[in-house]
Amino acid sequence: MIDKEITVYAIGDSNKVKTWSNVPYFFTKSLEAKRIKINRVNLEENRCFRFVYKYSVYIVIKAFYPKSTHQYFRSRLNHLLIRNKIKKAIHNFPGSQANVFLSYSFSSKHLSPLPCILLGDWTYLYQIQNLGQRKPYWFERWALLREKQNIEQADEVLSLFPKSASFISENFKRAPAHYLGNVVNAEKQLDGLELMSKKLNSKRLLFIGGKKYKQAARQLVQAFQELNEPGWQDAELHLIGLKEEDVGLPNSKSVFFHGYLDKNITSQNNLYYSLLSSARVIINTQNTWGAFSALTEAMFFYTPVICQAFEEFSETYGKTCDFGFYVPDDSVTHLKTALTQMLAQNEEQVLKQMKNAHYKTQNFTWENYTTGFLELLDN
Repeated sequence: MIDKEITVYAIGDSNKVKTWSNVPYFFTKSLEAKRIKINRVNLEENRCFRFVYKYSVYIVIKAFYPKSTHQYFRSRLNHLLIRNKIKKAIHNFPGSQANVFLSYSFSSKHLSPLPCILLGDWTYLYQIQNLGQRKPYWFERWALLREKQNIEQADEVLSLFPKSASFISENFKRAPAHYLGNVVNAEKQLDGLELMSKKLNSKRLLFIGGKKYKQAARQLVQAFQELNEPGWQDAELHLIGLKEEDVGLPNSKSVFFHGYLDKNITSQNNLYYSLLSSARVIINTQNTWGAFSALTEAMFFYTPVICQAFEEFSETYGKTCDFGFYVPDDSVTHLKTALTQMLAQNEEQVLKQMKNAHYKTQNFTWENYTTGFLELLDN
């Protein structure tokens, strides 16, 4: 029996795990498990137009404004084409009771009388000001104005991060944005005792992150290769999301590059969770955004972390780190110090960090998140 019908708009196919850090997949699947009928709408850009834009307009923009992240996605042409997709979806799903956008860039507010809900991580304005540490450029203002209208006119706005929700509430004229907690994008059932036992004796270190984290990866590989802890000469460092050519360093007998692992492919999914379940620690010391989702998932799997206390992370998990180590920067020196301290811990200290890591994330399940979401929708 179906309780509700909701249309969910995502940038990509929400049936695929790899779409936007797995969020659309788990969000829709969790709602379906609660007897909600989901109409999936893919708002991905036209690939031909995106290709042409990338090798024409984008090249010119990057030549004069190298810090800009403006791409075809935020162009007026893409906005017009996506708007037509939204109109078509509204027509095709007359039984829908709400429109949910997993992005702040689009809205149905002037196209449908149904409640319009926006859910995202951070706004374009937040990305420019807080992550980019700069002022908007003139050609970015139209996309920023459109985003502002979407947020201020939406019936509800949610963010996956507390600082981002606060930023929306402070910078946009609307009722406060909601933070319902974060989420762990995993389907695996956990056996805490088994995981801690496996990790306690593990000599496997783990890094998860794509190309934007390659500088942190280089520093980690160098620190690992210089590490000379007694009993850890046969330790392994595994990097998910990067290849040797991305970092400029080759595989070795103790450093393994796995590239991107697609959770939709069984063999790659198994490898991903095998590495995650056996890692002694996860490390990503990028200064502005150290792979928040990957660190959160690893913590849920009882994995201590080594990272910088970047704003969103420390706001969520605390200014002090009792589940690993915060480092002041991504330098080889500080990485070696943190790794040395971690590897020198006794069994009691290790178990305490593992338990603390899981405790901080144990409520970040999709079951809890979508329960809160539906309560918000009902109210």
